Amino acid sequence: DITGRKWDDEKLQLAARVFSHAREGIGITDAQGTILDVNEAFTRITGYEPAEAAGQSPRMLSSGRHDARFFAQFWASLKEQGFWHGEMWNRRKNGELFAALQSVTAVRDAGGRVIHYVSVFADISQIKAHEAELDRVANYDSLTGLPNRRLLSDRLNQSIMRSYRSGKLTAVCFLDLDGFKSVNDRLGHEAGDQV
Repeated sequence: DITGRKWDDEKLQLAARVFSHAREGIGITDAQGTILDVNEAFTRITGYEPAEAAGQSPRMLSSGRHDARFFAQFWASLKEQGFWHGEMWNRRKNGELFAALQSVTAVRDAGGRVIHYVSVFADISQIKAHEAELDRVANYDSLTGLPNRRLLSDRLNQSIMRSYRSGKLTAVCFLDLDGFKSVNDRLGHEAGDQV
């Protein structure tokens, strides 16, 4: 009876198809962190071909934007919980930075020893750019590019809360330009922006 073996073969073929056709980048490393294999989406997102990535450390994608504390928490989560999930900034082969929503999972053998790490990530750079644009529209004047009242109110509230916590004072200075409307009316908005 070869039913069990056929079932195992079908599961392996399914896993291979999922690996190949996933929209998310997938990288598999050994227990020491050496890349063993990557999928097509990994190549599309990072620019590294499978042959270039194999044998390398995932640090080849390091953006330099995360400090030692970030990676200490990353490894602590992997060791304690067996996985890490969060946002990470990486660098493509061409040097461009990109934001990734990433999950890294430790794969263990029957004895509980880590034998592989599997990283699955999606490029969320467009989402981050959209968030930044929404923040700019909500908090900055479209004409001058200066912070608006909403951002002023937010920063002032934060400063007041910091003052309460620290026991230190906060000062606010208000500057009003008399006759500024006439500058815009007589010389135009471009001159007013320069003033």
